[in-house]
Parts: sequence; C-alpha cells; structure tokens
Amino acid sequence: MHALKSATLAICACLALPVGAIAEGDPKPGFMDLITPDAIAGSVASVAISALRTQMEVEYDHMETDVMRGTVALSGVTLRPQLSYDRARQCEITLARVRFDIGKHRPLLAASNVSATAIGAKANIACLERDIGLMLRSAGYAEIEVDRLVYEMDYFHGSGEIRTNISATINDLATVDVAMSGAILPRLDRYGYAGDPAVRLHRAVLGVQDHGGWARLSQLMPENLRQPDIIRGIGTEELTNMLSQNGTRALTSTERRFIDDLMDHVARFVREPGEITIEAELPVGGIVIEPEVYQSPEELLQALAPDARSAPLAQSQLISSDLLSRTNGELTRAERLELAGALLEGRGLPRAEALVPELLAQMVDATSADGAQAALLTARALMPHDARSAYLHALIASEARLPEAVPLLDALEARMTTVAVIETQKAYLDDSDAVVGIDALPADGDVREVRRMALARFTGLGAARSYRLAYYYALIAEAAGDIGARPLREDIEARFANRGEDVTEMWMQTRAKLQELALKDWIELDLAARFGRSD
Repeated sequence: MHALKSATLAICACLALPVGAIAEGDPKPGFMDLITPDAIAGSVASVAISALRTQMEVEYDHMETDVMRGTVALSGVTLRPQLSYDRARQCEITLARVRFDIGKHRPLLAASNVSATAIGAKANIACLERDIGLMLRSAGYAEIEVDRLVYEMDYFHGSGEIRTNISATINDLATVDVAMSGAILPRLDRYGYAGDPAVRLHRAVLGVQDHGGWARLSQLMPENLRQPDIIRGIGTEELTNMLSQNGTRALTSTERRFIDDLMDHVARFVREPGEITIEAELPVGGIVIEPEVYQSPEELLQALAPDARSAPLAQSQLISSDLLSRTNGELTRAERLELAGALLEGRGLPRAEALVPELLAQMVDATSADGAQAALLTARALMPHDARSAYLHALIASEARLPEAVPLLDALEARMTTVAVIETQKAYLDDSDAVVGIDALPADGDVREVRRMALARFTGLGAARSYRLAYYYALIAEAAGDIGARPLREDIEARFANRGEDVTEMWMQTRAKLQELALKDWIELDLAARFGRSD
C-alpha cells in the first residue's frame, strides 16, 4: 500500500512539471504554418510538374514559390523529352534556372503579364532534327548553349492589345529578338458564324545579331558560294520563286523592293557580319490584317511592306544631344512637348518622368492646345506619386476638352478619397477665372444648354470636372423641365453612394447646401420666367 501511494505521488509530480521539463527540442510548426499560400502554391506547382512528367523526364534541385509576386522558380533543372527522331533517347536539356512570372507589376498600364525566363540552358545536338544536328556538328557545335531565353506577353485590358517579346542569346551563334503587338478582332465566316479572327497589328520586328555563327556555318559552304554577290543572287532567286509561286504570279513593287533591300543587307552582312533587322513601319493606329491575308505569305508581305535594316527603327529615332543641351529655357513649346513625351515613355533617351513637370511648368494652361497637352503629360508624370497635383493638371486638360483627360481623371479618383476629390475640385475652381454658378446660366433660357453644362462638369469633357457644379446645374435643369436632367441628377447622387460614413455625411451636407442655393437663385432671379415656355 505504501509503495502504491509513492508511485501515485510520483506520477502526479511528473504531470505537474512543465512540458519543457519533460521534453526538450526545437519548436514544432503549427497547423497554420503548413497551409501558407506559398506552401499551397508549391503543392500546385508540384502537381503540374507531375503532369509534365507524363510527357518527359523532369528533375530539379530546388523550387521556390512566391504567391504575392506571382512567381515560381526552379533551379538545377534537367529535362529529357521524348522526340520522334531521337530513338536512342539521348536528348537532354539542362537549365541553371527557369522562372515563371504571372504577377509582374504594371502600375499605370492596367495590363496582365505572363513571362518565362530561362538562364544557363544547354541542349545536346541529339535534341535537334538529324539534318540540322549534322550540320551543327560539322560546324563545330557539340551542344547548343543559351545564356538567356525570355518570353514575355502583356495583355492590356482597355484595348485588348497583346504585346509579345521573345529573346534568345545563343552562345557562339547569334542573338534573336522578336517583338510583336496587336489585337485580335472577331470576324464572321460566310455563313454568319464565328470565323478566323483578324489582327490589328501595331508592331512587328525581327532582329538577328551574329555572335560567330556565320564564321562557323559558312565553312560548310564551298568557297565560291561564300562570295557576297553569289549569295545575293541565290537569295534573290529563291525569294522571287517563293513569292511569285514559282512564276505563276507577277511580283508587286513592294515585294521587289523588299527582296532587293533584304539581299543588299545580307550581302553586307556576309562581308562584315553584324546585325540584320526586318521591321514593318506601321502607322500609329496599326493596320488590320484579315484572315485571307495572313494565310498567304505574299499578301502578308504586301500588307506589311517591311524594311530590311541594319538596326531597329527605334535606333534611328534617338533624341539628339542638341535638343537635350537646350533644356535650360531655349526650347520651343513643340520641342518641350516632344521631349516630355520621350521622357515619359523612355523613347530615344532614358525614362525620367520626374523631370517632366519642371520641363512643362511654364507652358501649362487650358487656353491653348499645346498648353492643355502639357497639362495632360504633367498629370501622367505625377500620377504614380502625387495624385492630387496630377488631378489638378488633369482638370486643366479636361477644361480644354482633351478626351484623354476623362479616363485619367477616373484613374486618379480611384487613388483618392472622395472627400479629397471634392476639395481638389473646389480648390481648382477657386483659383480659376471661370464664370460658374448662376452667372454661367444661359440668358436665352435654353434648358438643354444647362443640362449640357451639368454633363460637362460631371464627366470632365469640355469643362473642369466639378461634382458640386454638375449637381447645381442638374437641379436647375430638372426644375426647368428638361426631360434628361433627372437621370443625370440621379447619376451624380449615385456617385457618392455606398462609399462609407465620411463620404455619406459630407455629401448630405453638400447636397443640402446646393439644393438651398439652387432654390434661392431660382426665386431671387426669377428663373421660372427665364426658362418658362407657354407653347
């Protein structure tokens, strides 16, 4: 009995001890640590890789996922694809690192982005078709090594435009760059159903830069065929046969010019290996290519009218040093606008939007076309870091009836509180010399003109946006019997609905004051007599 009592006391004492006194060790992860977003993303990526393994062997040393940035990266990757011409299964591709990105930040472009970047890629010759592999082996290539391979695609939600960039740097061979942008347009077939789409093409560029590939590959050709004039003649003959469909159709002047221009650059390349670029110089709005055009090489060439160049067209449009050296006040207004646009886009000189406001400060106004354009460019430059100042400049552009100002105002209001928007609009009107309120009402009693004034103030097209003035004019127009004023007034009131208590309280007070003011002006100035009609 005494022994049993002693054992019971010992067990109770052990249970009373802290857990740390019983067991030592590292802390264990909790349940929430196991279901983090990155852990879930890693599991999804692992499932995707498992699915890929049904088509090829896949091995990797490390995988990293980042949900907040939308990236998945694999390091030390080895791929062994199944190829119909590689019956011995000798093809092996290794990559030092490959990164997939679906969340690259596009602050002002409102675009979705998808990209894949591979660095340190190597593939043995067995991964290529036998004829191509034999040619490369004969030229001294034991493997194909790619320093960097990039594929990037942007989809712009507002226009539906798709921009694609592909770049591959192949060691001891060449660098290949492809850039295209366009939008897919719907088309109906002859039966009225959805058919092959058309394409609105904005840009098409192909560039190839030699990195020793020609010196190696040319050794496979007989000596007499390496001469520039011989290569030019052979290339002209082959292209002519292809585009003329073996002589069944006559070449157009565009096709002949392209062939001559391209083969001139090829001959120059053979003499001094460097770079060849084929680029279509398209208008600002692009061109529409119908299905029957892009399905026919000769018609596509006729539509694009590409140029063969030694460098991309952008390299011939760089901003001159003379223009940059005169930024201290010697620039004309047109030159300032040109330079500001280039600074915003990084076109022809390094991007530097922070310099735009100072560059255009002395010419911003709403009374001239270039002054309003300067205000618009300044607003775009200020938008990322100073929404209020950007909004003030966008109001100047809206007063000059620039249509680009309306979406800019909407985008800026999404970055500001409604209270701040109303205060900024009031501050702009207080500083301007514009005739507003009762003094701006038409003397001839045209009630539709009052509604037009309300709409202009509400949208910001043709007048500086002001919700207070828009509501005041809408109240007057509705009272005067305008049939379109009531829906407009309701739209203005809906602008302030469901935006929190602060906005609701502010709008209730503002609306009450505006209604009192409209009623006061209606009575004191006898607006009923001005807008009334007896017939």
